[in-house]
Amino acid sequence: MTIYWPNYYKDFACKAGACLHTCCAGWVIGIDEKSLERFGKDPEVSRTISDGCFVLKEDGRCPYLRDDNLCEMIIRHGEDYLCDICREHPRFYNDFEDHIEAGIGLVCEEACRLVLEADAPFSLVSDEGSKMELPDYVKAVFDTAKPLTERLAAISGGRRAGSKLRAEIFYEMEVMDPKWSRLLEKIINAPVAEQDADKVILDNEKEFANFAAYLLYRYKGAGRFAAEACCLLADLVSKGCGLADVARVFSCEVEYSDINIDEALETFG
Repeated sequence: MTIYWPNYYKDFACKAGACLHTCCAGWVIGIDEKSLERFGKDPEVSRTISDGCFVLKEDGRCPYLRDDNLCEMIIRHGEDYLCDICREHPRFYNDFEDHIEAGIGLVCEEACRLVLEADAPFSLVSDEGSKMELPDYVKAVFDTAKPLTERLAAISGGRRAGSKLRAEIFYEMEVMDPKWSRLLEKIINAPVAEQDADKVILDNEKEFANFAAYLLYRYKGAGRFAAEACCLLADLVSKGCGLADVARVFSCEVEYSDINIDEALETFG
């Protein structure tokens, strides 16, 4: 089947040892069946596996993650030797009857940079050279006839939670890193005025439009979720956080927890 992806997709390349937030620590690394079979024939690798996952070190790092944040398995055997999740991360795929839609997740700092900083108009392309028509809900984000705040209001159906309530909703979800809770507490303890959050969005229109389009594309038109996520990021930026930093942490805390993303999509449905 034809695979479509955003026009920035092919620009992605892992930063490896230069990455400040390695994906090879703090995550359970599940291994696909084909790789398990291959690793089972390699005594050196098989001894680092238990219950279909790599056994992490006491500090939560992968057993193949070196002190310089390079992968020992890649250095010894090449990228093709990796299991699926290590080779594909942070890519995601949504399967449909006649095509597949791919993308890169914001949990990766380099993917996050590419998505937020993309200058070219958002489009969906394939190796065959064909383009897929953008859904109307994605087009609406880039309709510059209106301010982005109005476009976000439109895709959310005119509904918008206050900053305190919105932060409390995310605060009650499963927590990956206590730092996320502390960030949300800043808003809960001192709510952000709507006009202040709107100013942040308008001052960073390109980044917020790209962020909203990413969420709308990945979650098939979840307009209110995308709009509330933009407002949450704007609230955090108004508290002194960096936009790319909180976008990445949001993705880690919300998107990469099946429980949290399901709850967020249901709450802001």
